[in-house]
Order: sequence, then C-alpha cells, then structure tokens
Amino acid sequence: MSAGHPQQFEPPKWVKSPTAKVIDASDYQAAGWDGGFLLATDNQSEGAKVLTSKDGHDWRVTAPAGMVELKSGLSAQGRVAAGYGTAGYLLGWSSQGFTVWRTEDGERWESLPLDIGDLDIGSRSDLDLTITAGPHGVLVVGRDAYYPHRYNGTYVWHSPDGRSFGTMTSVPEPAEKSPYGVDAAATPSGFLISMNGEKAAVLLSSEDGGHWLEIAGELAWTRMFGRVCSNGSVVVGFEFYQRPGQVPGDGELRPWYRHGGTWSPATLDPGRLPDAGVVPANERRINVVRNWGTGFIAIGNTFGGDGREVAGLVWYSAAGSTWTRMSVRENGFDSASELMDIAVSRQKAVLVGFSSDDSHQLVMWQADAPPLPGR
Repeated sequence: MSAGHPQQFEPPKWVKSPTAKVIDASDYQAAGWDGGFLLATDNQSEGAKVLTSKDGHDWRVTAPAGMVELKSGLSAQGRVAAGYGTAGYLLGWSSQGFTVWRTEDGERWESLPLDIGDLDIGSRSDLDLTITAGPHGVLVVGRDAYYPHRYNGTYVWHSPDGRSFGTMTSVPEPAEKSPYGVDAAATPSGFLISMNGEKAAVLLSSEDGGHWLEIAGELAWTRMFGRVCSNGSVVVGFEFYQRPGQVPGDGELRPWYRHGGTWSPATLDPGRLPDAGVVPANERRINVVRNWGTGFIAIGNTFGGDGREVAGLVWYSAAGSTWTRMSVRENGFDSASELMDIAVSRQKAVLVGFSSDDSHQLVMWQADAPPLPGR
C-alpha cells in the first residue's frame, strides 16, 4: 500500500441482507474465497456447524467428513476459518489428529492432517490453534493451551499452495514463560504473528512462513498487542491498554501503525452524537482487522451489558494512521449487538453480526469490495 495515495481508497457502502435471518446465531467466524463464503461455529450446546454460500445470501449446512471439532474453540484470537484464491479452509480435529480441510466449491472437502512431529499430544485441547490464508499460502499457528506450559513453544505449519503442509517448525516467543495469546494474519507480502505475555510482546513478520523477523521494536513493552494486519509497507495493530486500578479486562484498544520501520500512534474516531454507539474508549471492542483494497477495515461493537448501549461498529483507514468510523444508524449497525467477522469473495464482502433483539439470529450486510493489491 502506498500511504501517499489515499485518494484510491473508497469506504464500503453496506446494504443489509434481507435473507440473513434464517440462520440461528452463535459465535460464527467467516471466510471467503473465489468460490464463495463459509461460516463456522463450535460451542458446547450446538457443537460444530459449518455453512457455505455461493453468493452470501443463500446458505447450506455442510461438514467435512470425519470432522469431530473445530479448533481453537473460537477463542478471542484463534481462528478456524480462512480463505484465499481458489480455496476455503477449516481447522479442526479428526480421527487423524489436528486437520485442515480444504474446499473449492463449498461442498467437497479434502483433509490435510498436520504432522505434530515429536509433540506428545494427548488431547485435542492440548494446543490452541489459528489459521490464516493469503497470496503466500496457508499458515497454521499453535501454542500450548495450558499453564504451566508443557511444550514451551509456538509452532507453525506452512503450506505454500494450500494443498499440503510442511514439517512443523517453532518460532521465537516471549522470554517469559507466562500465558500469552497468539494472533496470525496473512498479508500481501507474507505473514504476521503476534504473541503477548504479561510483560513482553513479540511481533514477527515473514515472507515465506519459515524465516521470521521481529518488528515489535519499541512496542515490545506492551502487555497485549493483537488484531494485526499489513498492507504493503504499513503494519497496523491494536494495543490493549489498561489503566492502573481498572477492572481486569476493562481496558481499551489503542491503534498503532508502522511505516518506514517506525511505530506511531494512530487515531480512532469515536463517532459523533446523535449517532448510536458513541461510547467511552473502554466500551469499544475491535474484533477483526482486514485489508480493504489498499487500506484497512476494522469491525467490532460496543461492550454492552449492565444497561450500556449495544451497537455494531465499523472503521476504515486509508493508511493506518487515521481510522474513520462509519455511521451506525445509516448502515443499520444498531440492529447488531456484535459484529463478529467480515469475509470477501471475489469483489463482494459479507459482514456478519449477532442480532441485538431476542431473535437469536444472525444479521448480515453486503458491500462491493475493492480488489486486493496484486489481484
């Protein structure tokens, strides 16, 4: 992305999908590829559920043969769904162990078991996993799900073509052996991995999924650095900042961007009254950050509950330095208590949310998406 050409950036125009309320809601993740869209969820009450669609309107239930569970249980950062180019992917557990399933048409699935090397994995809950896909292939990242750690590593599986995965490798991690979160993102130039401990953070960049460069720099002190994304020469990420004395988890996400090797704070538009969803910084959540043409898009919601306002929130940024919030009421985002994910198939985007009423249904929007750089 060229930070000097923001005029090429066009914010999306979202249209609510009239047929979206046929799907029972849960914590869905979404992914898109040239053949369509997929939605995936896994929870204790319903188990794993996978849906695919050619157009983002009509959805059908499907499931790879042999799929027992999706991983990593749809945690705050872990992802089970990914897509790019000719294929969509699911990450889960089968009788063969940790497995990636690949589809081109949303109906037929090919299983790609992951080789765990000499790790003594006794249960599907031993590792938290996340998957991402982009122009440089598919990346799966795993970490020990327990503390104290038994494996003391962050593990990577890379597939250049999305058809077979190479030998498992490990990557550098925070020196401390405390619990940490892992986030991964595919970018036009390679991959990003962020890891966070109690006192240190690691942000790694790779062009080939095998050789990693530390780029956190002066941000290495932060306690949590996630929601990472990169477009061209710009890297963006959101620091979870908690003031002294705040209730644990009641912090705020602060945006940063890296250009020319230097990190700088970005600005996040809070919105303007009388629009809905104008809340204090510690009541805003960002769930997903994605490339949007030559720029970026971030989706999330207000942190409702205890009588606080609920609404879906969407920001866009041309160069990572300034994030502009889209109108909540004009786009109907006040009908969502949470915006969970966004997916792109060819040049159509689908935005997935959880209804703010008592219907327990998904709500969706569609927009024209600009082509990603190089496509």
